[in-house]
Amino acid sequence: MRSLRPGLDFVMVALLLRQVLATIRHSREIIITDAVRRIQHDGYNVEQHTVITKDGYVLTLHRIPQVQLDANGTLYTVLRRPVVFLLSGLYASSDVWLLNGREDSLAYLLWRAGYDVWLGNNRGNIYCRHNLWLNTTEREFWNFSWHEMSVYDMPAQIDHILRTCGVARMHFVGISQGGTVFLVLNSMLPQYNAVFKTATLLAPVAYVSNTQSGLAKIIGPILGTRNYVSKMLEGIEMFSTNKFFKKFLSMTCLDNEKPLVCITRLWPAVGYDTRFLNKTLLPDLMANFPTGGSVKQLMHYFQGYVSTKFRQYDYGPERNWLHYQQLEPPEYALENVSTPVTIFFAENDYIVAPADIWRLVTRLPNVEAVYKVPWKRWNHFDFICGLGVREYIFDNIVLSMNRYEQRR
Repeated sequence: MRSLRPGLDFVMVALLLRQVLATIRHSREIIITDAVRRIQHDGYNVEQHTVITKDGYVLTLHRIPQVQLDANGTLYTVLRRPVVFLLSGLYASSDVWLLNGREDSLAYLLWRAGYDVWLGNNRGNIYCRHNLWLNTTEREFWNFSWHEMSVYDMPAQIDHILRTCGVARMHFVGISQGGTVFLVLNSMLPQYNAVFKTATLLAPVAYVSNTQSGLAKIIGPILGTRNYVSKMLEGIEMFSTNKFFKKFLSMTCLDNEKPLVCITRLWPAVGYDTRFLNKTLLPDLMANFPTGGSVKQLMHYFQGYVSTKFRQYDYGPERNWLHYQQLEPPEYALENVSTPVTIFFAENDYIVAPADIWRLVTRLPNVEAVYKVPWKRWNHFDFICGLGVREYIFDNIVLSMNRYEQRR
């Protein structure tokens, strides 16, 4: 395990102060709830792509391409560069990779390092609310968990990126559920391991039996088992994606001198220790999270909390037999994940406990590095919006990818 701790504390203070000042300027400029508008506002070229999964869901991807302008500076040609695919977490969208502003967001750091950056989305979030055969008012539309995202959404997006860019391989970065989806994809469809040069997983959620989440401890035993309530909730949307409501919440944060009200809304998701949360980003964060999804996604995690296993969705003995030809759902074959994996985790993570991270590490056959964030109070959301996240996580990701590309 490697340490990220700097040699001198005053260096950390200086870096944090720089990021705070930059994000204060960014957060006061404008609150944007659309990735295309945000990327354009931040001064980068952007493309929006649409793909369709095998089961009919219409997904939107956002691309920040490397381009070369013509002599008049009007038309551009997309240049072939190393590709990186970023995937967000539970009930989030591609916007989370942009919230730290034009200087410090991971997507922009990778672009400035010369990468062709793709931001993925999954069914149910604000960019993926269409299906060829189903409406969002139908229960069947919402009858999915992160398993379907892994075996349907991921292949559709990956195949489209490879075709569009004319490349055979790419880098991957996923946070939280983004890590879950990556692990399930390569467990279930191991041929996709060959597609990834490297994979960086920030607080990946796989095993959750040691989670400190109050939701898991209180609601998990109910929604993580087969009963009338959990069956009824399988086809239900989890969060509204009403933009006007989200803008109201974000403006409340903006006008509130003490952002405690905003922070308390995040407690169920990130825990009660928000010392490192960059509070100047709260208006943007509240405008762009949560962005929609199904209750079944959360219930699938609750099932893992109850069973202490990382396995497919439990439909009960009878339906399990129809789905899996066995009474219990099969565990994911993590030994199939042969992609070189780097993992970042935190001791104080409210969602992913260190014990569960180490249990995951012992099952993965090709773990290149495991980084423990040095600050004891670093929490789950800090991997996206924490003070110092650029200097001690994002910059390390860029350097690691650069080293890989230089070896090739």
